[in-house]
Parts: sequence; C-alpha cells; structure tokens
Amino acid sequence: MRRRTFLSGAAAGLTLAGCAPASRMLAAPEGVTLTPVKSYSRLTSAVLLRLAGVKGVPARHAVDCWRVAYGSHDRQGRPIRLSGLLALPRGVTARGLVSWQHGTTTSREDVPSRLSSEGVAAAVVFAGNGFAAVAPDYLGLGDSPLTHTYYAADDTARAVIDLLDAVRTVSGVPDTPPFLAGFSQGGHACMAVQQALEASGRAVLGSAPCAGAFNLRTVSFPAALKGGATQSSLYLNYLVRGLGARYGHPLESALTDRASALTRTLYDQPHKPEAIIAVLPRDPRGLFNTGFLDAFERGGPHWLLDAMAANEVSHFTPRAPVRLYFGAADLDVSPTEATTTARMFQALGADAAAVDVGPYDHNASILRAAPKALAWLETLVEPRAG
Repeated sequence: MRRRTFLSGAAAGLTLAGCAPASRMLAAPEGVTLTPVKSYSRLTSAVLLRLAGVKGVPARHAVDCWRVAYGSHDRQGRPIRLSGLLALPRGVTARGLVSWQHGTTTSREDVPSRLSSEGVAAAVVFAGNGFAAVAPDYLGLGDSPLTHTYYAADDTARAVIDLLDAVRTVSGVPDTPPFLAGFSQGGHACMAVQQALEASGRAVLGSAPCAGAFNLRTVSFPAALKGGATQSSLYLNYLVRGLGARYGHPLESALTDRASALTRTLYDQPHKPEAIIAVLPRDPRGLFNTGFLDAFERGGPHWLLDAMAANEVSHFTPRAPVRLYFGAADLDVSPTEATTTARMFQALGADAAAVDVGPYDHNASILRAAPKALAWLETLVEPRAG
C-alpha cells in the first residue's frame, strides 16, 4: 500500500538544480486551469533516474509539467475541484497517453501536482520517453479540502477519469485509450479505473499496477492485521478513516477511543509517516475495538468488512491486458495479491499475468517494475518514427 522511495532522494536533491519553470503556455479547456510548474532537461532526467537506481529507462526528451485544476463531483453529485499533474515531452508529438496513480501519502501536499517524487517519476519515465502523462492527486489530497477516501474505488476512479477527460482537448495530449500504471495504493487505483472505464464502454490500452492491494477483505486486511510490516498500523488506521468517510461511519465504530482520537490529529497535518507510526500501536490489532475484532474473527456483520469487500477490484473481466508486478520480498503488500488476482483474471479469460520482479521489498519493487512497464508499453503502441 505504501509508496515512499521512487525517485524520492534523487528528486529532492535536484528540485532546484537543473530544473526551470515550464517554458510553454497551454490553452486550457473551459473549467480547467493549467499552471506551468517545472521543466526537466534530458540531462536532469537522466541524473534523476541514475541516482534513484532505475536501470533501463532512457531520457529521450525534455519534459514540461503543469499543475491541473479540474472539475469533478462527489458521490452525491455535488461539484468539487480536484488537482493533478500533466507532463508532456518537448518537441515531439506524444505517442500515447499514460495515467500514473500514486501510492499512499499521509500529506495533502505530497502529491503529483506539487511535484512529489512520484509525480516527477511519472513525468521523467513516461513523458521523457514520448508519452503524455497525467497523475491525479485523488479526492481529499492536493487542492481538494475533503477527507481522502483511501481505497474507495469509486471515488478514486472518478478522480482519475475526470482528469483524463479534462486534458483530452489540451494541445499535445492524444485522444487515445490510456495506459494505466501505478504503485501500491495506485495499483488498486489502476484496476478501479480499468473496471470503471470498460464498464462504460471505453477502451484501455493496458494496465501495469505494481505492488497493488486488490483484494482488501480477503488478502490485504488479514495480512496487514498480523503486523508484518513496520507501517501496517498506519495502513489500517488510514483505511478505517478513508472508508468511514466514504460510507458515513464514525471512527469509534471500528477503532478504540484512543485510536479514534489519534486519527483525528494525524492525517492531513504535517505529520510524516514515521511520526504517525511512532504513536500508533505496533500490533495493528490494538487499533480496533472488541466489537470489530469479534466480527472479523467470527465472520459476523460489520460495515468495515462489507466496505473492504465492496472495494476489492479483482471481480471483473478486464478487456485490456493486465500485468501485475510484484516484489517477492514485499512485506507491505503480499505477493499473493498479484498472483491470486492474475489467476482470477485468467480464469475469466482475460490477458493477465503476475510478473515477479525479483527478491525485492515494497519500495524497491517499483524501481524494478518501472523499466518493465515502460518496455511493455512500447510493445502496445506503434514504433517510434525513425
């Protein structure tokens, strides 16, 4: 579920060096605001990739980035404003459209539109290789003042799809089926978006989630409740907060009074993940009240169990091909997520495969998956001219 290191150290070191405000102005469609934020030269991009340890990804083009503010709506149909990132290769016609879905962040500002490490990574990897790239912040993050409905599939899919629609008429953005890619929480988002797009009759080029938690109720929650990862309590605490906001349930309906009080002070504030982990119970079971634990252990009814089941994203037949990347040593998201979901999709006749990137943990897995996802994308589009 968590993302933290993809280009983070390299991006921090080069935030000011070798970068400049985006040099192009783009006309925005009605209701959309495009704000130039940064440009990355080929040299800067190559250095970022090298310092981050990403091998096999070239930097073919300079990249220009814009912050996008766009209209969406909440589940009641009320209009809201969301934000995201748009990145375009400079000097060439984009060969396709990529949507990158970011992983878990506990800060409203650590998002692609603010050039988070993942936002920069999406720009460098995909726009730097000739694709238009977008990266949504999601509901409740970035410009959105609402509560982030963490792992709510419908809210996430709507935020992504509305960003794709917002930029389709922008000069330089091809109106082609999107290639979906993402890490951790963003892996879940990929499948939520593919399911929503294909259910509405719209095409997807392919999906390349890495370390995604697709089966919240049946795989991810039971695994995280055992506390195998340092941040297991953070994930589960955040999940209750997000799904509680989505379905209108108070924190105390699942969490202890102490955990509920902590939750109200820890998120959307300037608390780094390490600070949150330090004050939450090391054993994730300590987060939950006896009523919820009894329901979980005895198979009884509880809204949170129902919500996790409702937001699993493995119960459909993908039309576009899917490659589920995972690290064999991942403790944050069990490799079983990828292998189980691939088998489920294959049984329905889908073109799906689980791809083991090697004996890597959660954060390291995306560094190995990114070159593979880009190489696969290259096979799905027409070869570059020349």
